[in-house]
Amino acid sequence: MKAQFQYGLASMTGRNGEIVYCLDRTLNRVYVRRYVYPRLSEHNHQIGNVSKNLFAIQPSEGYIDDMKLYLCRYRSLRYGANIRIRSWSILFAKLMRDMAKQNPSIDLLTITREYIYLHDLPCISIKKAVDAGLLPRVYGYEAYTHEM
Repeated sequence: MKAQFQYGLASMTGRNGEIVYCLDRTLNRVYVRRYVYPRLSEHNHQIGNVSKNLFAIQPSEGYIDDMKLYLCRYRSLRYGANIRIRSWSILFAKLMRDMAKQNPSIDLLTITREYIYLHDLPCISIKKAVDAGLLPRVYGYEAYTHEM
C-alpha cells in the first residue's frame, strides 16, 4: 500500500509496532506493509549457501561497472519496468540463476571462476549473456565486454 503523510512530513522508514515503512528512493515513494517475522526453512539455508558461493567468485571492477551501466539502460526499457532490479548484485544473481535454469548441468553451489572460464559460459561478460538470451537487449550492449 502506498503511504501518504500530512503536516509536511516528507517520508518515514522503519518499523512502528506492527507496521513497516519502506522508502523506495528510485520512485520517491513510501510503501507500508504489515510486519511478519519470517519462518526459516531448509530452502532459506540453500539460497544462502548459493549466494555465498556466487559472491565468492568476486567479479572484476570492470564487470561490475558494465553491470551498473547495463542496469541504467535496462531501467529505461518499456517492458523492463515491471521487473525491478535495484542493484548490480541482484542482476548478477539473476543472471547466474537464469543460466543454471538454461543449462541444468551447472550447479550453483559448486560453481567457480575456473569452471566458468573452462566451459566458456555466457556469464563471462554482459555482451555474451545478452547474445545467449539470458539478459534482454539494451542499446549499446556490445560495449559491455569486460570479463569476470
